[in-house]
Amino acid sequence: MIGSGTIFAIGGAAIALGTAGLSTALGVKAAGIAAAGAVSENKENFKNGLVLQALPQTQTIYAFITALLIFMGAGLLGTEKSITPYQGLAMLGAGILVAITSLSAIMQGLIAASGVVATAKNQEAFVPSIVFAGQSETPAIFGFIASLILLVVGLGVLG
Repeated sequence: MIGSGTIFAIGGAAIALGTAGLSTALGVKAAGIAAAGAVSENKENFKNGLVLQALPQTQTIYAFITALLIFMGAGLLGTEKSITPYQGLAMLGAGILVAITSLSAIMQGLIAASGVVATAKNQEAFVPSIVFAGQSETPAIFGFIASLILLVVGLGVLG
């Protein structure tokens, strides 16, 4: 029988991965639209457009790792174990934290889209565009690190 702790944990993993996936899709969409336009003008814009479009995908990687750690901590992968409702709520909190901070993928995609346009006009704008887009990822990195600390150190999901 699945207890309330496990249900909370599953909810945390689902919220983290679902929100990050949607945010990433919206960010990649914005950059992809700009990249497609830049490539239609000059096929040499493909590689820069592809790199900039890929940037918002990291938020989903953070959420996937968080979900995996939650599943491990809740005993849903391999060894079965029972977790308390409080442990489940902590895992839910970790998932919500990653979900909220993953919304930065949308803004990152918009910045990357501007970078695609700038780079199509001037190749020297490529590196600054990556830096600008990378700055918007900072909240996601902090949210991921805080969730890792909670899950790995606080709850000991890795043993």
